[in-house]
Amino acid sequence: MHQLPKQNNLESKNVLTAKEVSVSLFGTKIIENISVDLSVGQVLAIVGPNGAGKTTFMKALLGLLPHTGSVLWAPSVRIGYVPQKVFISRAFPLTVEELFLLRRGTRAFWFRTGKATEHTKKWLSRVGAENLFKKQLAVLSGGELQRVMIAYALADDANVLCLDEPAAGIDIGGGQTIYSLLKDLSLQEQRTIILISHELDIVFRYADEVVCIDKRMICRGSPHVVLTAENIERMYGSHTALYAHDGETHTHQHV
Repeated sequence: MHQLPKQNNLESKNVLTAKEVSVSLFGTKIIENISVDLSVGQVLAIVGPNGAGKTTFMKALLGLLPHTGSVLWAPSVRIGYVPQKVFISRAFPLTVEELFLLRRGTRAFWFRTGKATEHTKKWLSRVGAENLFKKQLAVLSGGELQRVMIAYALADDANVLCLDEPAAGIDIGGGQTIYSLLKDLSLQEQRTIILISHELDIVFRYADEVVCIDKRMICRGSPHVVLTAENIERMYGSHTALYAHDGETHTHQHV
């Protein structure tokens, strides 16, 4: 990843300040004038319907796409990125240990040291995946692979973790466990989390801040404040309703 724009006079508690971010590709406006502020240790959810530009916005924040507007990161930021889908061929024999060794270079891969093993196990243990150390990537379940990829993203001691649909392809129980892990990284270690999700139930439960987009910004703020029935309808249409039971707020698709 190339150098991210940073600004020394950001307040110490601020990790990110993005203002009026717009992206155009091949003459087509993908997203327009989206802004967000993020503090240390917060969980930010980017939500919106399919095709709203959520991934585009995240990639613009990461400097992976050309954009207009300003994106300023705190000087001390170290970012780990987990994309939405990681495809591993069943014929590919790479183990979890070898994946981590490759990031240290070919010499580390062929001449393994106890220090490298300790480093890998440290991060796998942090996400509850130390038992996967010797397993081949191709045989891991969706939840196991996601834990490995989060550990891989954290392995340079990232203090900002960006994830695109972290529970995609994982069963409900496993998905909630992944979100619980991310919330724990935020609460216990003050790591800042930016995630894309279409699961508003999850957003209500785990996010501190939300930015709602559909090409343009619909709303931003605390999910319990800005995810109103009106704003949800603006994003998803009138077929989506908001309801509450057992003290929790949920969404429901009318079909």
